[in-house]
Amino acid sequence: MKRRTLLTAFVLAVFATFACSNSRAQSTPATTQAKPTVGVLHGAELEKLIPPSVFFQGQSATVQLRNAGGVRFPGNAVMFAVKVDTGGYATSVQERYQDYLITETPLLIGEGSAAKTLAPGAYGVGFTEADGFLVMDIAGHTLFAVPAQSDKALRRPTPLQVLAEGTGFRLYSGRTYVTFAPASQQ
Repeated sequence: MKRRTLLTAFVLAVFATFACSNSRAQSTPATTQAKPTVGVLHGAELEKLIPPSVFFQGQSATVQLRNAGGVRFPGNAVMFAVKVDTGGYATSVQERYQDYLITETPLLIGEGSAAKTLAPGAYGVGFTEADGFLVMDIAGHTLFAVPAQSDKALRRPTPLQVLAEGTGFRLYSGRTYVTFAPASQQ
C-alpha cells in the first residue's frame, strides 16, 4: 500500500511539473519574428513565396525555383518572377512565355515614354527579339510589350535574376533585362 501511494504521488508530481511548465510556456509571449527586409529577395524568402507549379493558358507547369528573383517593397508587398518548365506548351507559346510574374503592388515596367503600368496580379512574361519584354494575362493575351535592354557588363548572367538599380530594379534573363519599380515611386 505504501509503495502504491508513493507511486501515485510520484506520477502526480511529474504531471504537475509538466502541466506547470506547459502553461508557463503558453503564457510566455511569442518571440517576435525578424521584420521582413525591404529589397531584393533571395533563397529561403523566395522558397516560402513561390508555388511548385503555376497556371497559364489552360495548363499547369512546374517552376524552376533555382531560377527565380523577387523584391519586397515598403508596406510588405512582394513581386517575384520564376522560370517555368514550358515543355508541355506549343512552340508558339514557349517562344513568348518563359517566366511567371506575380506582383502585389502596381509596377512601372520599362523606361521613359515606353514604360507601362502593371496592375497587381499573376502574369505570363517573356523576353523575345521581336517584342522585347512581353506581358500576358493568364489566358495568354498580350497586355503590352516594352523594349528590353542588354547588359554586356553583367558579370554573372543567370537564366533569371532580379538586381537592384538605383531606386528601382532590373529583371534579367541572361544579359537581357527590363527595369521596374513600384508605380507609386514614379
